[in-house]
Amino acid sequence: MDRTKLVESTFATAFKLRGFRKRGRNWFRTTSAGEYQVVNLQKSPWGSGDFYLNLGWDPSVPSGEFRSENFCLLSLRAEKTDVIPTIDFARPDGLVARDLPGTILLDAEMGSRIPEGAFLEQLTEVVINPVADFMESTPSVVDLVPLLSAKPQFAFVRVREELSRRGYELPER
Repeated sequence: MDRTKLVESTFATAFKLRGFRKRGRNWFRTTSAGEYQVVNLQKSPWGSGDFYLNLGWDPSVPSGEFRSENFCLLSLRAEKTDVIPTIDFARPDGLVARDLPGTILLDAEMGSRIPEGAFLEQLTEVVINPVADFMESTPSVVDLVPLLSAKPQFAFVRVREELSRRGYELPER
């Protein structure tokens, strides 16, 4: 199986266990808070085989419907959430590159340097499970207030209006 299919299938297995439905390279669900979440595995448009991981939340999407993350009330790249840990990577020359962002595993060149079994295990532990846990811990846009307070630049006008309507004010950018 090629690396792209392996990555997709590993994401699919983990997110299905958490109640997400699949559409293309998207996993979406209505949360316990009755709000919508989506995880998008975006393949690089430049043909490199790299992936990006996008997350979306939207309280206005009816249950069972699909909306891509870029049309959600709030969308973020996974690495902006700080939930994906850093990794150490043993290079072919025996040296170790320390504290690389865990999202480096979504880089085609980096991923291809790791044996398949070890790659899938590390992808699951370093990227998929932390992101899935983060989505579990944020079933409502209100649950994102701590993150958005720490990183107010991600709270655009519509997000601020929704949170204000619910009684939450965020710091200015």
